[in-house]
Amino acid sequence: MKTLSAPIDHYEASAVFYGLLAGEDYRNRVAGSCIYCCPRCRHRIRFRWRSFYQADGRSCFKRKLRRVFDDMTPPLSTKEQGILDFFCPTCSAPTRIIFSAEDYSKIAYHFDIYAALVGAGKPPK
Repeated sequence: MKTLSAPIDHYEASAVFYGLLAGEDYRNRVAGSCIYCCPRCRHRIRFRWRSFYQADGRSCFKRKLRRVFDDMTPPLSTKEQGILDFFCPTCSAPTRIIFSAEDYSKIAYHFDIYAALVGAGKPPK
């Protein structure tokens, strides 16, 4: 089986996100929106709260790449785990955001970002 030619790096949420909240019972919580900064090319992407709500475990990755990311995705212990897969618009680095989703009422959720897995992108010009 062919694998990626470059490793996939694991980043803690605080290393690649801005605008996350931390509290007594949570950390790295999305409050309205947050900004992801690609560690490969420094491109910034704003994610709104609904981006995590709408992700619903769907992936834009092809099957082989998705399996590689699935093998590297650590399970979260207590809350419902979600993933948000995308390619960086600047360097095309395949990226997976791992988050937990907790239903705190019948119409609202909390989203706490756990980590980001980032593959190799295109080299800078």
